[in-house]
Amino acid sequence: MIRKNYDKKNIQALIFVTIFVISVFFPEDGKGQIWKLRRYEIGAGIGTTQIFGDIGGTMSPENWLGLKDIQITETRPSITTSVRYKINNIFSAKTNLTIGFGKGSDATSGLLRQREYRATLVEFSFNFEYYFFQEIRPYRSHAGYRRLGMLNNYNIFALYGFTGSGITYSYSKHSYLSVWETRDLYKSGSNFIPVIPLGVGVKYIIDDAWFINGELAYRYTLSDFVDGYTQTIDSKYNDVYYILTITLGYRLKTTKRNIPAIFDKEYKKMFY
Repeated sequence: MIRKNYDKKNIQALIFVTIFVISVFFPEDGKGQIWKLRRYEIGAGIGTTQIFGDIGGTMSPENWLGLKDIQITETRPSITTSVRYKINNIFSAKTNLTIGFGKGSDATSGLLRQREYRATLVEFSFNFEYYFFQEIRPYRSHAGYRRLGMLNNYNIFALYGFTGSGITYSYSKHSYLSVWETRDLYKSGSNFIPVIPLGVGVKYIIDDAWFINGELAYRYTLSDFVDGYTQTIDSKYNDVYYILTITLGYRLKTTKRNIPAIFDKEYKKMFY
């Protein structure tokens, strides 16, 4: 009898310790799971594109990976759409479709080589995001509620970093103001180029459905022909480009089956 009571007390103690550890180290399993109610996000926005190739501004460690060469006259617009999936309150995965434009010129650089180009970029990329400052506050008490029982779990701002991979379709055209080079290479027209995005983003939370998203992304490319041109002697680095975007985002209601409500037939039957 004593043995049975001893085992029972051990089991109760183990259950208590397990519950305590989960509540302390995994607070999202409590009220923090509010993020599961709107797990999918869509967004669309506009921004700017700056290409650093072999014509115009270039990329090197000395000029802060091209940032010192940013010129308003070579900055061009971009448009983007995205779909994000929240893995949990810290990690997210996002796909992006971005169309950007680029321009570069050596006409005023003082170089004997005089070239100009215009490029159109169509990029499809996949990003993995880590949130340094999360969107959801992991409340454990009634402090997470407004009057009338409305949840107030969202912070005003969220900050994250990201990286990933993608593919860019680049189409470039050139103007030749002088033609003294004989060993340089041109690939005007279409090129498909692998890219590696790396950047930071910030969210301004409007409410539980709407937010404004800003991102600055550095794209390292596995090619020296984003601008359709490379110098066979002096070119030491692959081309890169930066995209700065501002998007308006919307969180879709998510059902218990982890499907956006607009696509869940069982959810629709409850209301129609």
